[in-house]
Amino acid sequence: MARCSPPLLRRFFCCAAKSASATSAAAGTKKKNIVFLGSPQVAASVLDTLLAASSSPDSAFQVAAVVTQPPAAKNRGRKLLPSAVAQLALERGFPGDLIFTPERAGEESFLSDLKGVRPELCITAAYGNILPQRFLDIPPCGTVNIHPSLLPLYRGAAPVQRALQKQVFPLHILSVPWMQVQ
Repeated sequence: MARCSPPLLRRFFCCAAKSASATSAAAGTKKKNIVFLGSPQVAASVLDTLLAASSSPDSAFQVAAVVTQPPAAKNRGRKLLPSAVAQLALERGFPGDLIFTPERAGEESFLSDLKGVRPELCITAAYGNILPQRFLDIPPCGTVNIHPSLLPLYRGAAPVQRALQKQVFPLHILSVPWMQVQ
């Protein structure tokens, strides 16, 4: 069974296709470039869905680049390991030269590489870096942040955990001081 693109992306590219139908008819159908930004495992599942959806022959988009945090020292040996997003992208055969790992999203060399990809849209899920206005100005259709929590109801450093606590635990358990939801 073929997987469809996520509804938000489908809606976005249907609207974009209507406005550019004359151009694409003359140039042939070309998939729109998307850049994905994310780092932890929860973001890797989003990337996996995007890669699967973009591989469909009727998909209107392709994942043109992946942006993630640089490799970090982890485990007891303190070995440098790539993020979960970078690992998944490499496992799925994504080109290593299109996986960007800037220290900061405002680095000139990174922004230059990103402009070279010519993204129509950027999608971020738990990237872990503040995106400067110079970055946000690159994709003509903007940047969309996907978040698994019930924002803005649960804000702060751990919104996903607070949403789970509120949904899973009965109220009397939440009276324990270390488990209170703000």
